[in-house]
Amino acid sequence: MKNTSLKTNTTTMRLLISAVALMLTAGLSIWGMGQDAKQDHSGHAMGQEMKAPQTAQEHRERAEQYQKKAAEYRQEAAAHRKMLTDYSKTVAKNPKDTGENAYIKKMRLHCEKYSKAAEALAQEADEMAKFHTMRAKEMEGK
Repeated sequence: MKNTSLKTNTTTMRLLISAVALMLTAGLSIWGMGQDAKQDHSGHAMGQEMKAPQTAQEHRERAEQYQKKAAEYRQEAAAHRKMLTDYSKTVAKNPKDTGENAYIKKMRLHCEKYSKAAEALAQEADEMAKFHTMRAKEMEGK
């Protein structure tokens, strides 16, 4: 029986890393080009055109998008922690083995790495949500 979940998880991890790089690049370019508000600060993230918010309402909407992303990333991290717990229960343990089962170790390393990356993305999304909320209030004079 061929195990395709490892291949799928590797692909998912690569996509996640690419998304992080894209989000950081877009964020840095928007901040770095802040002096020239008239310039178009567009980038592409997951097939959608991303433009720098120009109004307080657009900043509030962007903050909501980042809050949703943060929640999704935390759900993914929790799903991987649960996956590890569930998987650990199904793997047979050899009573003569004093160390960690090789299959459980491989899954543990994967799930911990994925959960850590997802949590980092969630924290980054939270920071961007705070930034856009602050900018919206700033634009409204609050």
